[in-house]
Amino acid sequence: MGIKKYTVFSLIFLVVVGAYIYSFNGDTYTLTAFGIPLTLPIAVWVILPALLITIASILHMVFYSVKGYFIQRNLQKDYKTFLQYAKLRILGLDSNNNFKTTWYKLPVKILKHFKFDATKDPDDIEDEEIKNTILDLKRVEKGESVNLKKYKLPKDNYFMKKNILNKLTEDKKYAEEILSGCKNKEDEVCKKAFEVYASYTTYSNIKKQGFKIDKKMFEKLLDRIIDSDDFFSMESGDILELLKSFKCSKREYIQFAKKLKQTLSPELLISIYEKLSSENDSATQAYLYILFEYQMIDKVREVLENSAKNEYEKFKYFLFLRDSGKNFDIDLFFDV
Repeated sequence: MGIKKYTVFSLIFLVVVGAYIYSFNGDTYTLTAFGIPLTLPIAVWVILPALLITIASILHMVFYSVKGYFIQRNLQKDYKTFLQYAKLRILGLDSNNNFKTTWYKLPVKILKHFKFDATKDPDDIEDEEIKNTILDLKRVEKGESVNLKKYKLPKDNYFMKKNILNKLTEDKKYAEEILSGCKNKEDEVCKKAFEVYASYTTYSNIKKQGFKIDKKMFEKLLDRIIDSDDFFSMESGDILELLKSFKCSKREYIQFAKKLKQTLSPELLISIYEKLSSENDSATQAYLYILFEYQMIDKVREVLENSAKNEYEKFKYFLFLRDSGKNFDIDLFFDV
């Protein structure tokens, strides 16, 4: 029963009881309290305790009704806050939302340990905002580029990075926009953007970006030089400078030489590796390899004669076989 109905029926009951008593006894009675006399009909004195109890019960009901109202309102607010928090967790973010009720505190703590699963469909989720968020992130995970500006994600957020990389895959020219805002050269997205940018621009532009070119990148640049449909080129001085900056193994120096011989003239290639060999012993085998390739036997003899007895034994043996009239493909002989 509601407070209004309870109040009305209680008053009706008291009036009926009071009227019934007054119908057979209309006398009055005087009660003196603290020196103050109070004269009321006997019917009123009879129903007065019941009236006080009724008022107290009404106040009691009002108190718990108000309390229940605030609890319900807090629950509704916490529900909306929980939905927002769940959305943030789906996006890989965290929040310091304070919940007014205890019912949501434990679920929030548990939710912190969960991660978004792109394999699950949000068909059973009734909240449209969360449902659309999940659908957007599923598209990102599938490799599509999505407009995530409405989520206001930080740059280091996983989905933000993944989305940028997706867009970079769709549009190589987007690399220039990314690089224009890159302050940290070690950032994953910046490095990927530089890799993509280096796949289509000139070497002059590549150098301007200030990124360190590693062996893997250098090999890709060499592939661009070899590609007849790509008009990419590098000066021999730049190639030498990069080779000097690498810590290459003997085998890697030879592998680079095999690529370079497809694009550089014999004179330039020999000159580059002669300089490398003079500064780095690890490049000497590659230098000998090139000399054998171009039949520069006199220079081969000069290098081998000036070497220690146990150095370059395979090359010395190969030279011996050649002088003996036995010809072999050096690539097969040295497995390079």
